[in-house]
Amino acid sequence: MSLFQSIILSIVQGIAEFLPISSKGHLNIFQHLLHLQPSLSLDIFLNTATLFSVFFFFRKKIPYFIENLKYIIVATIPTVIVTLIFGHKIDAVFTNIHILPFFFLITSAFVLSTKYLYKKEVKLDYKKSLIIGLFQSIAILPGVSRSGSTIFAGLLVGLSPVNAFNFSFCLLIPASFGAIIFDAKDLVGTNLFQINYIIAFVVTFFVGLGALTVLKKLLVSHKLWLFGFYTLILGLSLLFIL
Repeated sequence: MSLFQSIILSIVQGIAEFLPISSKGHLNIFQHLLHLQPSLSLDIFLNTATLFSVFFFFRKKIPYFIENLKYIIVATIPTVIVTLIFGHKIDAVFTNIHILPFFFLITSAFVLSTKYLYKKEVKLDYKKSLIIGLFQSIAILPGVSRSGSTIFAGLLVGLSPVNAFNFSFCLLIPASFGAIIFDAKDLVGTNLFQINYIIAFVVTFFVGLGALTVLKKLLVSHKLWLFGFYTLILGLSLLFIL
């Protein structure tokens, strides 16, 4: 993989991990366009970079994380169960670009629905956190946006836009750690510290910070649903192209 290709993928990861358009789905598309085979080591670098973006962006939200830790744990359980049951069996789904359009359309349904889900703020509880966690577990599929599905679920159960945003990305922390640990066992003996990967890490980190800022502004201004049109057009276009 060339430096140019790794930078392209890092920009895609930084944008699509946080905006409700699915990083897995877009990485799948770009790897296909660039005639690249999926690289587990690069995936881990990119996931770690976006995790660091979340740490930096939410560095003042540690009290919120601690206060809601019990709900974060409950919401993480469905994703853990799905990962343990299916594990690497789902790799076949990740590499099959022909089914991507259908998953993008699921994202479209979630994101477009957020236009009608702004309700009065309610408190988070175990039931609501479990519902949000169930939607997060769906996002293991490429093309289904994790941020889109969890923010949709947060608004659906009555959280305010800001609370839905904060809780969604608190959930990203254990989900990212789990994915990194789950995949790292397959990298024994691999040279991870390649210059291309290090540059990709830095690019992804800064692009991710920008994407988080944009996402929060759009969510608060009730314009997140506009991304649903993008994934809808993308999904329908891929149906004809593929």
